[in-house]
Amino acid sequence: MVGLVVGILIVGDLTRRMTDARRMQRDADNLAVEVADLQSANTDLEEKIAGALDDANVSEWARSQAKLVQERERLVVPVPMTGAEAESQTADQQSAKPPSPWEVWWALLWGG
Repeated sequence: MVGLVVGILIVGDLTRRMTDARRMQRDADNLAVEVADLQSANTDLEEKIAGALDDANVSEWARSQAKLVQERERLVVPVPMTGAEAESQTADQQSAKPPSPWEVWWALLWGG
């Protein structure tokens, strides 16, 4: 009877240990995949850093995003029109309506 109880305890312990071993192996496999992904991402970031340190890329970024200029250049920034200038331009555009087709024919035929 004692042997049976000891045998049941041993089998229960072995089952628990096998379950733990399978869980740890599954976790190790998941971690290996995650490490591979992170190494790939690290390689990509190192390539981007190397490209960012290239003089041509730095110059292109400085001109396009930082709005910096070189020694003999001038930075031109378009400024929107003020309210009065915009109103006068729209008034000119509205007053210059296109002629009607009859006015065009009249001007062509009679030189007016």
